Amino acid sequence: MTASPFEIEIPRGRVIEVQRDDTRVRRGGGLLRGMAVIWKHWKESFKLNRSYSQIHGTFTIEYPEEQPRIPEAYRNMPILLYDDETGHELCTSCFQCERICPPQVIHMTQAKDPATGKPVPAVAEFIIEYDACMSCGFCAEVCPFDAIKMDHEFELSTDDHASLTVHKERLNRPIGYYAQIAPTMWAEVREGALKKLQGNIRRRPDVIGLAPHLTEKIAARRAELAAQAAQAAAAAQAAPAAAPAPVEGRKLTPEEKAAKLAAIRAAKAAQAGEGALPAEAAPATPPPAPAAEAAPPADKAAKLAAIRAANAAKKAAAGEAPATPPAAPESGTAADTPADAPPAAPPSDKAARLAAIRAANAAKKQQSGNGS
Repeated sequence: MTASPFEIEIPRGRVIEVQRDDTRVRRGGGLLRGMAVIWKHWKESFKLNRSYSQIHGTFTIEYPEEQPRIPEAYRNMPILLYDDETGHELCTSCFQCERICPPQVIHMTQAKDPATGKPVPAVAEFIIEYDACMSCGFCAEVCPFDAIKMDHEFELSTDDHASLTVHKERLNRPIGYYAQIAPTMWAEVREGALKKLQGNIRRRPDVIGLAPHLTEKIAARRAELAAQAAQAAAAAQAAPAAAPAPVEGRKLTPEEKAAKLAAIRAAKAAQAGEGALPAEAAPATPPPAPAAEAAPPADKAAKLAAIRAANAAKKAAAGEAPATPPAAPESGTAADTPADAPPAAPPSDKAARLAAIRAANAAKKQQSGNGS
């Protein structure tokens, strides 16, 4: 078997003698040479290296006096963002981060409208267990509203274990804070995030969605809503019959919808209190109504149809016939028409008169059925 050229052959039985300078060893020369090497490395360890070509220095900084420079993509623990100007939180409680979290440490509750009980695009409670969070950043990547981001704060050591379960009040950060620690990453998503936020604000009634620690903004918003409600109530009292016109270009807020509904109800109540139709809407010969009690809703509808038909006949006759149109027959049949009736009216006048006759007949039948 041929030996490999990389193997070292040591002949059997051959003695290898290692000679040493016993005199230098006895005098401690080797110890001093070793100490010199240690001294050199220890002395040069105080130098701060500026490049990796310097092998004897150190790359550390004077922490905590000197803080490290952290890149924008650094991720430590998740935080929630809210708008500096409006105070509204970007989170809509879509539950995407809660679903994707690998250790399942995110817990949230969706806000609801106190008046209707329907869900609102805002978060009522948001909790993250920092002690079990793995800082993977999946929640920040999947969030469609850019409401959750990864913080750069890493000095979170504490002996209070309960404080590592962080609620929404401690998670909230203004947008300006994240724009400082990650300006490039925020500039890429800023326009879309703020546009989505404005759409969500329109669907949030009362002070839902405002960061809970912004007490001044919450008080200002409540005062604004109270002023709007008072203004709507005053407008409804001044002109109850006129419903508030919708604001063009956007949907009505819940407060505006409530004011509009109140105005409509007030107008209906005012019309019901008048008890009689307007003078211009009354027919020349209205069908008789029972004096003992009010007519039922079906009878009222028939009377209203007769009035409208009579008015249409009058308008048509005024344009194409003499000034005084013929009255509708009381019996409801064409045979009862007197012999000295005027000549046949135009087709449009005939159609109007026929509609009036039919409406009067329907009213009479309804009255006779109620009387029986």
